[in-house]
Amino acid sequence: MINTRFVTNCLKSTRAKMLVLCGLLVVLNSCASSVGLGRGKTSFVHTTINNTTRSTVDAAIKSVFQREGFMLVSEGPYDIHFRKMGGDSAKLIYGSWFSDGVSAEPELIVIDQGNGSFTVHCDVYMREHSGSELLDANWKLRGNGKIAYTRLMNQIKKTAEGR
Repeated sequence: MINTRFVTNCLKSTRAKMLVLCGLLVVLNSCASSVGLGRGKTSFVHTTINNTTRSTVDAAIKSVFQREGFMLVSEGPYDIHFRKMGGDSAKLIYGSWFSDGVSAEPELIVIDQGNGSFTVHCDVYMREHSGSELLDANWKLRGNGKIAYTRLMNQIKKTAEGR
C-alpha cells in the first residue's frame, strides 16, 4: 500500500518535482522515436517529391541548405550531410563547460520510390565539439526545430518540382 501522505510530502520538494519532470521528458522523447514513417524508416521530417529526377532532387537539397548557411560535409549515393555552427543558445542547451561549440548537422537520405518520385528523410543531430571526434557528444532532435526543418523540406519540394 502506498502511503499518500509520504508521496505528497516528497512531491512538495523542488528536487522531487524536477525528477518527476525529467522522467516525463524521457518517456515523451522515447515515445516520439517509436513512431515510424513508412518503409521502416523513421525521421525527424520528410517530404515526397514527384515528377523529377534524382539529380534535380540532390541539387534542390544542396541549394536550399546552403542558402540557409549550412556547409556540405559529405555526399554519398543515398545520403547528404550538412553542418552549421550554432550560437550561444545552442551551446547553452547542448554544450558543456569544455565545449568548443555546437553544430546542427542534418543528415538527409533520398529514397527512390520509382516513376520519378523520391522521399527525402531528414534527421538532425546537435553535435558538441570538444576537440576530439571520439569524445563529441550527439543529440538527435525529436521536437525542437521541427517547424524550421519542415519549412526547408517544403522549399526542397518546391524547388525540385519546379514550382
